[in-house]
Amino acid sequence: MTSVWKRVSLTSGSVQDWPPISSLPERGSVRFNTPGKRLAAVKAQLGRATSCSSRYLKSVPDATENSTMLSLSRRALSLVPLLFPTIISRPSTASEVAAGFKELNEPILAYHLEYPTETASGEKLSMNFSRRPEKYSSAAPLSPDARQRIVSELIDLRRAVTVSVTVGPASGPLRRATPEEWDAETVAETVLVDRSTGRVTNGQRVALNSVEAASKEVRDGAPYFVYEHVSQGAPNLSSGRLESFRHALAVTSVRPGMDGTQYLYTLNLSCPDELWEDLEPCFQKAVSSFRLVQTTNKYIPPDKDPWLFF
Repeated sequence: MTSVWKRVSLTSGSVQDWPPISSLPERGSVRFNTPGKRLAAVKAQLGRATSCSSRYLKSVPDATENSTMLSLSRRALSLVPLLFPTIISRPSTASEVAAGFKELNEPILAYHLEYPTETASGEKLSMNFSRRPEKYSSAAPLSPDARQRIVSELIDLRRAVTVSVTVGPASGPLRRATPEEWDAETVAETVLVDRSTGRVTNGQRVALNSVEAASKEVRDGAPYFVYEHVSQGAPNLSSGRLESFRHALAVTSVRPGMDGTQYLYTLNLSCPDELWEDLEPCFQKAVSSFRLVQTTNKYIPPDKDPWLFF
């Protein structure tokens, strides 16, 4: 049987037959290191293929050239903020706030605050969101009647420091007067009662917090009510006592809903009683920073679909 071998031209791509094996010279009749016609033809084809490869490689940009062009592009981009400072707007960062504080601008309910990231003595606080900012209807309620709800909360678990914002409709004696007629102690007691689940024998709800001090301020033409309060906390090993207390500073302001109902917005900062002296100056600054800001198209009033949980 005669074997037929095929060869493919590297330049034209055509397929040609190799001569049959029987026509090749015997091993003993020729020296294989002597170039023959077939070897010369193969070398010629390989030479043409190498020439094509060389021309292709020359057309590819050098890696060093690419690196230089990339470096120049990056350098040009870095100059854009300097050349066009009014075009590029930078988002606010923690570095733009006083040392030891970060800010929170919340457009859904339109409020602004700064919260501490270290104590007055310089001890770091690891404040992380336990509840990210959300609208009133989907927020977690503080009591069974779900009037006051936690719309955002940060916490340092190791030191039991909390920063929370709650929203709820005015209730009790506040409903019978205008915000300008409210006094600070009444506002404090109303907010704390709505946060509490304690009840006396007749079913009336009572506050489990003791108001230590309360005052009224006017910021940007609106009333703000600042109050300090103390509550009994769960026993913990760090205090070394069976009874423990939590000390807090809060501020409440008011904004009307869609139907005119007054809604209370409260920032509350709380810590174990033994940390109060080190955190009180930080809490004071945070309370002073709290503002109800101008609403935008992202604002969702608390009484818009109040039971829509998504």
